[in-house]
Amino acid sequence: MSLLGRAFLGIWHNIEIDWRDEYDAWHTREHMPERAGIPGFLRGRRYINYALKSHVCFTLYEASHAETFRSPAYLARLNAPTEWTQQVQPHMPDFVRGAFRPSVSLGEGIGGAMATLRIVAGGPDQRALLPRLTECAYAVSAMQGVCGVHVGQALNDVASAPTKESKVRGDTDQRTDDFVMMVEGISSGDLTARMDAIRQLLRDAAELKVTADVYPLAYSLTADGQ
Repeated sequence: MSLLGRAFLGIWHNIEIDWRDEYDAWHTREHMPERAGIPGFLRGRRYINYALKSHVCFTLYEASHAETFRSPAYLARLNAPTEWTQQVQPHMPDFVRGAFRPSVSLGEGIGGAMATLRIVAGGPDQRALLPRLTECAYAVSAMQGVCGVHVGQALNDVASAPTKESKVRGDTDQRTDDFVMMVEGISSGDLTARMDAIRQLLRDAAELKVTADVYPLAYSLTADGQ
């Protein structure tokens, strides 16, 4: 099964050490079920790698369409954070959040780990880069241990408005990269072993700035509670 829907939200951030257990409980018991209850949200996934130096958490929300991320129902939740949310979110620094439109989504099922490759394009014509990234995606999908590859283009006018939740976190910058490639693997070890080859494919495609990290899957929830 490829990505659900026609848009997704990617969120990267750190978690203060003393708040990691509280974050896990809040995100599992309250926050992700709350998001899954918003019309248009189809599935949420949380990935965590505390061995990383930065952005130890990656959360993926798949949605029916891009308007989900600026819908009245979603904005209502963002502007009415719960008491638990207000306690936890100030301890999630270095917050990066953005909406994306998938240009290619390959594979079936959900892997045990996800590599995110956040891409800044070297030139103004991003449309010319999409076919090259698509070729890279197909090449990556054939690698040993890879079970899914997804490429998304940033929607800079979506999910960027300031809200009460962003004020709670003290966000100063929610800009994202131009593209993201998400590679699903059987395990973190499989993906880590392929990262040099994946980076080389992207370098061969164009002059790109790439921030790459690998995350084990921690939790997943679909809108029907499964």
